[in-house]
Amino acid sequence: MDIGAGVVYVMLFVLMIYNLRRNYHLTKLRSKAKIRQPEKLSKQEQGTLKGYTADKKKWSILGQIFFLTSLFMAFKGTLAQLAFFMDLYTVAMIVVSNRDIDIIKLLRQPSQSN
Repeated sequence: MDIGAGVVYVMLFVLMIYNLRRNYHLTKLRSKAKIRQPEKLSKQEQGTLKGYTADKKKWSILGQIFFLTSLFMAFKGTLAQLAFFMDLYTVAMIVVSNRDIDIIKLLRQPSQSN
């Protein structure tokens, strides 16, 4: 195993752990949050929400492309190539989780603190 492949494997492990921690944080936020209706948001908040939603959609599509490429690499590529595209998929899913957290924080009742 060369050093580049080793770095890819280590990064995949680290990114997966970080992704699990972000998703755990997201689950806790969803369970505790008192969500406002989107109609009750100000114009600026609605614009921010649209931006978050569009960003989340783009990253979700990109993540799906990386996942399908990973599936292809599982059959036709090397293990290092598979791990590389799984790294990219994991990064895309981390960004999607971060957008979900931003959306929940935006939609929370104003009286709630972090």
